[in-house]
Amino acid sequence: MNHTQSPRIVRGRGRNKRKWTVEEDEELVKALCQVSADPRYKVEGGGFKNCYSQGIQSILAQKLPGHGIKASPHVDSRLKVMKQKYYSIKDMLASPGFSWDDTRKMIQCEKQRYDEYCRDHPRAKGLYGVPFVYFDSFDAIYGKDRYAREGLEGSEEAIAIMENDENTNEVGDDEDEDEDGMSTGVSGRSLAATLSSKSQKKYKHDRKRNMTEFNCPSLDKFKDVHHQFQSIIQHVSTMAAAMELFKDVHDHFQSVVQHAGAMATAMEQFKDAHDHFQSVVQHVSTTTAAMEHFKDALDHFQSITQNGRAAVGIDIQEKSMCEEPQRKAKVTAISEVQKLGFTGFEVVTAASIFAKEPNQMDMFLALPEIYKKDYILQMLNGGQSIQYSVG
Repeated sequence: MNHTQSPRIVRGRGRNKRKWTVEEDEELVKALCQVSADPRYKVEGGGFKNCYSQGIQSILAQKLPGHGIKASPHVDSRLKVMKQKYYSIKDMLASPGFSWDDTRKMIQCEKQRYDEYCRDHPRAKGLYGVPFVYFDSFDAIYGKDRYAREGLEGSEEAIAIMENDENTNEVGDDEDEDEDGMSTGVSGRSLAATLSSKSQKKYKHDRKRNMTEFNCPSLDKFKDVHHQFQSIIQHVSTMAAAMELFKDVHDHFQSVVQHAGAMATAMEQFKDAHDHFQSVVQHVSTTTAAMEHFKDALDHFQSITQNGRAAVGIDIQEKSMCEEPQRKAKVTAISEVQKLGFTGFEVVTAASIFAKEPNQMDMFLALPEIYKKDYILQMLNGGQSIQYSVG
């Protein structure tokens, strides 16, 4: 929808009233943010030059061609209404019982508290439950200027002075009403509509007095100290939050350290158990190997013993065939000893004795069968040859 405006501006209350659409408000705030970042429209100290509304008009002419939005009265009047809402909300947020709902972009408080506040601050009426979506943008632009003038904060005159400083050269229908039903006076704060002629004179007198106090060097020093105090408070709050966060991190770290210590102890115990198990396994392996070796040695020994017995029998038989009768007698004697059930070692011992003492062999052969074993046992146990007389 295009809004076509006549270039001729007719002065007077309500003569140039216009309805602002949501699209126009959004483009207006965007243009205000753009101008606030342009050094051509700024003065030392952070305020705007008188020509800043013309800069906004130029931007809107490009963004909203054919809408016919002029710096004066349209831009000036609409910005005054928006600033009145912003300053009223800012004052409420500085009072107990008020907070800002950043999701819905509106004041959050009890209705009774709001009504009590409006009895002393009538400019705050009409803001309960009504969103102001541009609060963050206005706070970024006018928040610092608000703190710079906080020596006058909380007074209706302070609001008028702040707006009048930015619009010194504004003329025309400063008393137009906007679509929100909020009137705007010379200061942008509806003073002409709400004050009697007597109170207007008092307002002008108090305004001059406040302006004089504002330029006082002692007040400037107070403002500097106040700024530093506010900065310190912010830093202290940040440090307190950081300390809380550090405490939580420290507690978590201590818990992690304790768990790590317990895990380290458990790992040491596990390592000791593992080493012990490895040692047992090694001993078992060594024992198993030793048993295998012993078994092999035993098998080998038994094989040698068996082979030895067989070899002795074979030798005796072979020698008995080719030697003289004496040799045959020895073979016969050894055979008889074997028949008696002696071990191979005992047979060999007896054969050694027979070889040294042939008489004992002859005696053994001559004895009856029932005495031969006793004779061999006596010969082996005595370790000496037995002398027999042969008749």
